[in-house]
Amino acid sequence: MIVYDLAGHHQYFSSHSACLEAISLHSPAIFLLLQDLRHDPDAMTKEVYYWSTMIDGVCHKCPQKSSVIVVGTHADLLTPEQLTRKLTHLESLAKEAISHQKLVSVVALNVTRPYSGEMDQFKDELCRINKDVVRMSPSIPIMSHMVLAFLKQKIPDPDVDAISLSDLISYLKADKDKLIDPDSTKIIPVLKILSEKGLILFIPSEDPLNSWIVLHKESILKKVNGAMFADPSLKEYIHVASNTGIVPIAMIKKIFPEYNIEMITQFMIHFELCQAVELSQMDTNMAPEGSPSSDLGPLLFFPALVSIERPSSASVPNNSFGWSMIVKSPNQFFTTRFLHVLLCRLPSEFALPALQATPLHSKLNRKCDVWSRGIKWLNETGVTTIVEMSDTFQSLLFTSSSPDRGSDKYVNLAHAVLAVIKAAREEFCPHLEVVELISCPPEASSDHSEDSKVNLSLLQKALVEGDKNITDVNGKKYAVIEKWMDIEPRLSYLVGGKSGMCVWLATSNDFSILLQ
Repeated sequence: MIVYDLAGHHQYFSSHSACLEAISLHSPAIFLLLQDLRHDPDAMTKEVYYWSTMIDGVCHKCPQKSSVIVVGTHADLLTPEQLTRKLTHLESLAKEAISHQKLVSVVALNVTRPYSGEMDQFKDELCRINKDVVRMSPSIPIMSHMVLAFLKQKIPDPDVDAISLSDLISYLKADKDKLIDPDSTKIIPVLKILSEKGLILFIPSEDPLNSWIVLHKESILKKVNGAMFADPSLKEYIHVASNTGIVPIAMIKKIFPEYNIEMITQFMIHFELCQAVELSQMDTNMAPEGSPSSDLGPLLFFPALVSIERPSSASVPNNSFGWSMIVKSPNQFFTTRFLHVLLCRLPSEFALPALQATPLHSKLNRKCDVWSRGIKWLNETGVTTIVEMSDTFQSLLFTSSSPDRGSDKYVNLAHAVLAVIKAAREEFCPHLEVVELISCPPEASSDHSEDSKVNLSLLQKALVEGDKNITDVNGKKYAVIEKWMDIEPRLSYLVGGKSGMCVWLATSNDFSILLQ
């Protein structure tokens, strides 16, 4: 059994999800969702929906549903009438919000009476659910049991959190019982099974013998959480960045002196908490203050540490194409984990120049601006791209512009960026219902409002049915007039890969959208 106590501070939201993803791959979990009953109904709604969305995001790969018990806390500070009213609201809220996992019960506990019958009943229920989890958990091959037992037997020291595959092979060769074949080609598949089950973490390397076996990943995650993402007001922690998210690997060595630097760096990259970068790849707003690049050495970029405002250089250029993904429900939103993973994946895929081929390094094109909610980059073909999350986390905006709209690279870049965004959404927010909107030149919206945006599915439907009128998200009518023009070639991809015909959409405000 692995037990996590998750802090409720926003600094930890992204890394919380990383912790839970590691143990929720194949076995269901038990979540105790604590809700302060003193909070007003609106605050309770936001909090329960946030955590239920996060739980759905980390558990959707598990074949069984996880169990959730919602616990109303501070019941001893309420009158009986207040408690009844608040608990009734919490029960209704939990039934509505927790729809993809198994809601077991909603209880109010008075922790000043730990030996009450109410508390005994709660503990009995928790014990019963735990037995169900053990019963439902899939079995693993006998060789996996043997390797796991060997690791625990040979490395009982709780201070040793990780070893290399080379070390494990050496231990196996020295073992007098010779029960496990030390051949690395036979050991690696076993380690992968244990890693998939969440029992260890196996981090492969280009040289297999340099791969890492993390025995106590929950221990390392706890240390990473405390050291890297602590509230700056907590004086006992070392604070690693001002507002840029850039941390020199030399500082990582000082923060985690007990760990091999390659292991701890690969560990954090594995969970997509950070990525390796070079200062030459970044615009000035990402440079650590007061440090010339020559003094910094290798760097890591942590999206969760970025606190800067949207820079003026990140304004949307005129004549931009825009695409938005908006959450339908007013009580749901994209998770912090989804945003931070995008801020890791998009630069490595599209915005950074090529680095030397080392296990730590990412790949590709130019340089970028990153802020707490978004990223902007300009590639070598002159395409400017911005991806930004709204402050409420209810919409994601993608805009791009190019001096050559007919270029294949311009079209292909949009396809690739949208593929990364949609894949991350399916991975981290799979249960959110979203709607896609588009806005095109000459009046693409530069913010997250729905003005001048049209529902993509309505445009697709209009093309299929040959309809002369569609209704946009604001209820306005758009006249559809066939035009043989090619202003925005990427729309053909968005509406289903059609080609050869453009459709002119005109509003009373002379706003136009062209569909190929």
